[in-house]
This record gives sequence, C-alpha cells and structure tokens, in this order.
Amino acid sequence: MQSETDKALFESAVGSVRPLRGKGRAVPPPPPHRRRPPVPDNTAQTMPVDDTAFTLRHTDEYFEGCVLGLDPAVMARLRSGRYSREKHLDLHGMNARQACDALHAFIRDAYMRSLRCVMVVTGRGRNSPDGVGVLRGLLQDMLCRAPFKRVVLAFCTAEARDGGAGAVYVLLRRQKKHRGKIIWDRLPPDDDYS
Repeated sequence: MQSETDKALFESAVGSVRPLRGKGRAVPPPPPHRRRPPVPDNTAQTMPVDDTAFTLRHTDEYFEGCVLGLDPAVMARLRSGRYSREKHLDLHGMNARQACDALHAFIRDAYMRSLRCVMVVTGRGRNSPDGVGVLRGLLQDMLCRAPFKRVVLAFCTAEARDGGAGAVYVLLRRQKKHRGKIIWDRLPPDDDYS
C-alpha cells in the first residue's frame, strides 16, 4: 500500500512526463551475421595424389581442400565451424621438421581414437622470415599426401573466433578396418621439410 506522501513524491518527481507514442523505443535490428566471404572459384584446382584426389581452393588468407565427391553440406558445415573440435595441436615455435613429426603423431592419435574433427594452429607466420607463414603452406601440402590423404576428408581455415588464418579445421574419416592398412611410418624425406 502506498501512502499519500509516497504518491505525492512520485507525482512531483515525474512532473510533466508523458507516455511515449507508439510501441516504445525504437530498437535497431541486430546486425546481420558476418559470413566469411566466398572463396573465388577461379582458384579451384584438383590435385590428384595416387588414388585420392583433393580439390583445393586458396587465397592469401584462406585455404581449403576436400576429397573429390565430398558432400557440399559437409564442407559448408566444416567451413562455418559447426563441427565440435575434439582435440587441437599448436605448432607455434616449431620448425618444419618438428611440425611434421608433431602433426604425424597428432593425426595418427586422433584417427586411432576415432575423433572426427580436430584443429591445428599454425599461426599466421608474422614472426617468420619475410613475414611468410611457412607452416600454413606446409600443412596444406602434408594433409594431401601419405599417410594423411587416407584419413583426411577435408580441411579449411578456421573461423575468426577460433584463430582465423592462423588455424585450420581438419575433418577425419571414420576408422574402417576393412579399407586396408595405413602405413603410418612412411613419412616424406627430411629434405622435403627442412
């Protein structure tokens, strides 16, 4: 219950205030969802690697690759970061040989544990000689070659919230024992990644 003094106090505080016309204050609509600009189609190339062929697309800040025939909806879901990253590897501060060894152990472990989506952080390469990211290019090359080509379905540059051009989502195949043995010990020669 309000007393007469409270009512008088309220009326003196509000004074000549009048209700707004319409339905209240105008609230601007939320900003549209920022989507990654599409990768130009003129950068697409097919890279046949033995029995597995990858379609690669790239610009200065973005790259992606997937096995031929992959469902476009799967690639769109990977691009938008909607797969849960189950594990990640950070390659910051490693040289090419160390990164190759670390990636080999990481992908093998993830595949053997039946993980589907992992993230590899390469960094943008701004502290590299000439400001060129060596590990980013190396990663794309490695994912398309043995033994990774038999376990990788697709990969692409991560969303900005996950590291943008300094990180890569990697989608792995489901482990199927009837598809033949993957020879994990077959690594590229040392001079390829020195």
